[in-house]
Amino acid sequence: MLGRLFTPLSTAAVPLIYGLSHRALHRLGATSHERRLAGIRAHYYFMPARGEGRLPVLLLHGIADRAQTWSFVMPRLTAIGPVYALDLAGFGLSGFPPGQRYATIDQQVALVQAMIREVIGRPTLIVGNSMGGWIAVRVALASPELVAGLVLLAPGGAILRGRESWEPFLQTIELPDGRTVRKVLRQMYGRPPLPLYLAGEGLRAIFRRDPVTQFVASLDEHALLHEDDLRALRVPVAMIWGEADYFIPRESRDFFCANLPKARVLRLPKCGHMPQQQRPREVAAFIRDFAREVVTASTASPSAAPATAEQRQPAS
Repeated sequence: MLGRLFTPLSTAAVPLIYGLSHRALHRLGATSHERRLAGIRAHYYFMPARGEGRLPVLLLHGIADRAQTWSFVMPRLTAIGPVYALDLAGFGLSGFPPGQRYATIDQQVALVQAMIREVIGRPTLIVGNSMGGWIAVRVALASPELVAGLVLLAPGGAILRGRESWEPFLQTIELPDGRTVRKVLRQMYGRPPLPLYLAGEGLRAIFRRDPVTQFVASLDEHALLHEDDLRALRVPVAMIWGEADYFIPRESRDFFCANLPKARVLRLPKCGHMPQQQRPREVAAFIRDFAREVVTASTASPSAAPATAEQRQPAS
């Protein structure tokens, strides 16, 4: 009896949390916008710059997440410049590529490229968590002219030993039972707050949606990041790692740090896979400091185009 009552309440908890964070973002000054980009109906939040900051910031979430994951960080970055938080294709309020129920990494990259070209209108500081970090690196490799710098929070996509390295992760995110849900929450958050445990069934439902399951089933090793990919980056890079992050393979951190030796790195003790939610003040302060370095380095040979009208006030 208790189980029959708890399951629907737990499933409903996640939409409730998202609804509350959506309203909180609006109260903090964010606006919601939709735009067709790369053939996809894309949704994003926008906050205007506070003060003289002119460097745009684009926030990219991870797998099974959405733009609201940045709720605690977004308002703290407006001193850098205008801030955008994008729902990746198939997640949040964004749609799918035509005729599909999931998006490949290449399609997500195309979406982000279109977002920068058509909405933001100038080289952008991309901040990506997990899969968002993977996509950010791919964008910087394919279109370095669009990217002022990268901040990677526990980035995914490392080739490691190929798909074999990722099999335990892929099996875990199938979330076959409540025990696995609790395990994943501990991997992601270290010591998750009680409300997250109560929303466990909602988390299972999200990970079982087509954008996750079909993406995982179609994952091609060629889409993963190789050592040469990281060494080929020609934009400034910073990284943030939670010391208690056991969600993605632990050797991922070594892979990124070894192949991006000049990257600025912030390590957060007792923090899991979601630093933007667990340690927003420290994350935002680190990003602001890094953004100042990026701006200072670029002033000698400025190449950014003037802000577009859409950047000042995006169209819905």
